[in-house]
Amino acid sequence: MYLDQAQLPTTQQAFNISPKLIASIKILQCSAEELEQTIARELSENPALEAEELTQCLTCGAPLRMGLCATCDRAAVESSDNPSRGEIFWEEPAARGIDLSAQEDNEYDPLDYVRNIGTLQDYLLRQLGAIIPNEDAPIAEYLVGNLNSHGYITTSVNDAAATLRVAACRVERTLAVLQSLDPPGIGARDLRECLLIQLHSFADDDVPELARILIEHHLHALGEHHFAEIAREAGVTVTQVKHAWRFIRVNLNPYPAHAFEAADVPDIGLSLASDRSAVIRPDVVIRKTDEGFEAEVMEERRFRFNVSPLYSALYHQSRVAGRAHAALNDQDRLHIREYSTRAKFFVDCVHQRWETLRCIANALIDYQREYLEHGVRSLRPLTRGELAGYVSLHESTVSRATANKYVLLPTGATVPFDDFFDGSLAAKDILRELIASEDPAKPYSDEELAVLLTEQGMPLARRTVAKYREAIAILPSRFRI
Repeated sequence: MYLDQAQLPTTQQAFNISPKLIASIKILQCSAEELEQTIARELSENPALEAEELTQCLTCGAPLRMGLCATCDRAAVESSDNPSRGEIFWEEPAARGIDLSAQEDNEYDPLDYVRNIGTLQDYLLRQLGAIIPNEDAPIAEYLVGNLNSHGYITTSVNDAAATLRVAACRVERTLAVLQSLDPPGIGARDLRECLLIQLHSFADDDVPELARILIEHHLHALGEHHFAEIAREAGVTVTQVKHAWRFIRVNLNPYPAHAFEAADVPDIGLSLASDRSAVIRPDVVIRKTDEGFEAEVMEERRFRFNVSPLYSALYHQSRVAGRAHAALNDQDRLHIREYSTRAKFFVDCVHQRWETLRCIANALIDYQREYLEHGVRSLRPLTRGELAGYVSLHESTVSRATANKYVLLPTGATVPFDDFFDGSLAAKDILRELIASEDPAKPYSDEELAVLLTEQGMPLARRTVAKYREAIAILPSRFRI
């Protein structure tokens, strides 16, 4: 038998995805922060692309005046002389003693005149600087720099001593001073030490002796509410254990750094880690007007794109047949055509993103009008596939367009696009209401909550109730006593 290899032409059908489609898909699924990075990268790489970023409120999209938002900022007040016009009057900076002459051509930013209230780290270092010797200042700075956002120390004494090349006893002494500062519990190495430090700030007569024993020897079982087991091991009654547990729950804070968020101390303003102060920026704003609801894509108002006039003129000249280009060689013409085409291509992709978001938002307004007017309990069941058929788009396009994006509702709440497709929101809202109105001494079990939800027209299994309860961060009944 003789085998031979040969190349023969055949015809077959195959999908061919164009580069423009790939790029538009990538831009469509970007979040607001990712789109900013993409725009910045394109501007740095493409000299033919120009972009103008207009000043607007990052929360509601309204235009700013002197750096302030008429919708969100408390400094804006409505006119009392002619309220029908809804005009916004502003107190001029000069009336507040602010000299704008020093601003020159820079934009006025009211935050420049807000007193710098410092951070938690600055506050602790100021206290330590007045107590510890000057030679221990680097140790204090290192320990404070290793506090996490909850106020716990994230390094050991030996590691700190090895890094700073000092004796461990000096680090231990500095850490003890740090743990004696306000807020109580700051600088603790674990939860047990944090709670014990806070107990020391109480007078001995005010602290149940059993509370100290529970924290030192039964902290895990206490967190699991195994009161009978703790009472048997400690030789006390269950009532005494519950009394000590209530004292710990009411008077001690497992996250000492968080106490400064609500602290009413005018001389010390404390900001924690950036992960606790992240601001959600809406991609689409839905407003209520006299005619109904309207959607606006915030990025469309914020950015203005165009091709550089110089590159645009040279590009058109390079395409004129038979025209001499004495000042341009072949390499220059290739450069101009490449970057001009790339700039137009990028602008088209961004505009397509905006058009897709607007189309989806308008469809959601039509379909979920009751939800926008009356709240989550009026939310209609909707899937992304159903919405895709409604707007004549592919389901994957709808999924990419709504992923990691947010909507500012007329109520002022910023919600993810996912909420429009979450049929459990109404049940979670009723569940939250039932638990808020329960008897604290006899909280509802998941089985009882399932019965109550069924009575209100939402039949759910006990396991579904438990899943919804965990989704809205509510503890089981035995932990809500």
